[in-house]
Amino acid sequence: MKYQVTHTFPVSLDKLLHAREERYKHLDQFPDLKNVTLLEETKDGNIIRQKRKVSLEGSMPAVLSAALNDLSLLEESTFDITTNTHEFKISPPGKDNVFVIKGKSKYEANGAESKRSYDVDVVSSLLFVSPIVEKAIEEIHKHSLEKDRKSIAKFLGVET
Repeated sequence: MKYQVTHTFPVSLDKLLHAREERYKHLDQFPDLKNVTLLEETKDGNIIRQKRKVSLEGSMPAVLSAALNDLSLLEESTFDITTNTHEFKISPPGKDNVFVIKGKSKYEANGAESKRSYDVDVVSSLLFVSPIVEKAIEEIHKHSLEKDRKSIAKFLGVET
């Protein structure tokens, strides 16, 4: 299942990129991000690689709870600071057959504003229920992206 999401921000691209990085250093100000743990970060030239663990306690759909014994996700991503492109893969640890979210986001100037655009693909290999799983994961991921948008906007002081 493929989908796209675009968020605009009333700030310059430089400010948006700064907020993207800095908000994780101030988690006390962003309760919606407290379920995210940075496991590893490496920088190699213009590429930043990260591994994060995302806890899903209390937000896992019933259709998935039975298939997972660890209610968390592992996100592996690369961010190219030259192209402002973020590629990511999110899946339950060791359970790529349950579902995988793969995507790419691009941060761009948009006149006096800036935007980030996501192209996302969710795939499940669970027999019989994969369309239900994919739709549920799409909704959860879109909600997560909206929470992330709000955390950036709050960090920028353009939304409370």
